[in-house]
Amino acid sequence: MSVKKDLISIIIPVYKVEKYLEKCLQSVIHQTYQNLQIIIIDDGSPDNCGKICDQYAKLDSRIEVIHKENQGLSAARNLGISKAKGKYIGFVDSDDWISEHMYEHMHQIITEKKADVCICNFYNVIENENKIKNANKGIQEYNKLQILKEVLLDKKIQSYAWNKLYKRELFNEVQYPVGKKYEDIGTTFYVLEQCDKIVVTGEPEYYYFNRADSIVNHNTEQTILDYMELVNNRYDYIEKRYKELKKYNEYYLAKILLTAYSDASGLENIGEPLKRELNQMHKKVKGIVQENEKEIYSFFGKKQQKQLIELLNISKKKMKKEKMIAIADKTAVNPSMSISMNPQLESI
Repeated sequence: MSVKKDLISIIIPVYKVEKYLEKCLQSVIHQTYQNLQIIIIDDGSPDNCGKICDQYAKLDSRIEVIHKENQGLSAARNLGISKAKGKYIGFVDSDDWISEHMYEHMHQIITEKKADVCICNFYNVIENENKIKNANKGIQEYNKLQILKEVLLDKKIQSYAWNKLYKRELFNEVQYPVGKKYEDIGTTFYVLEQCDKIVVTGEPEYYYFNRADSIVNHNTEQTILDYMELVNNRYDYIEKRYKELKKYNEYYLAKILLTAYSDASGLENIGEPLKRELNQMHKKVKGIVQENEKEIYSFFGKKQQKQLIELLNISKKKMKKEKMIAIADKTAVNPSMSISMNPQLESI
């Protein structure tokens, strides 16, 4: 007698991805792991996405489509979580796709290891070229503090929602921050801190499609303010609760300062709210580095050390408009990028 497999709820928020949606849905419905609840949230998409979702629901009884007014990715994910009936939850972004064995492999690992979360490796797809994000192979086990450290280091493990399989109850008290971009920063840490064991497989199963028109590649003043707020809130939270993570927490804040200045330098106009937030984070990071300079700089490569030193001294320099300085790591999108310092930032 065969044992019935656990139900896995897959949540797919959909908005303005008409060109990519069918490839995503095809990869989900053709999973070798068949016991799926596929929840598609049409987040008020103005194109043909809603029709495509309804067509697929007619073809596959596991698909449930919810049409709603546009409120953003966080609200869509939260709604999907509220409808999830599975023992486990997974997320797939609607412009990405997954390997046919992804959920079978991850379910096997999470159950065999008696873990709370399973994280898989992924391909970063740029111009039809698949690049494996992390080179680590095999399966590694982490306890809570170990995985939180890795999230803050942001090298082997990232905050992304979509390359993970979670126990459903981990979201009982955690929601995605509605109205915020980079919402994973405000969620994944708080989910993982509930875990006793997390398993990570080096096998790449998820295909992250790096679109030219994505949020990461087209930041606005509001998106910069969003991720600065989420990072600042998380920094304060960790500072109060996890003394063991102090140096990693401080490193991440310094790294985000570099990223924020980089993104702000690409804007045509910088409003007073962003200038104010940059100034406050600049002061906070400068204080951290003055207190523990050697340890903070040890987390950065030589190039990034130079970038941070230049940035923390920026208020003491009269920088010329034409001067080119390299500012940020850009969180693995383009780490060698050089940019022109926006003259609007010189007064900060």
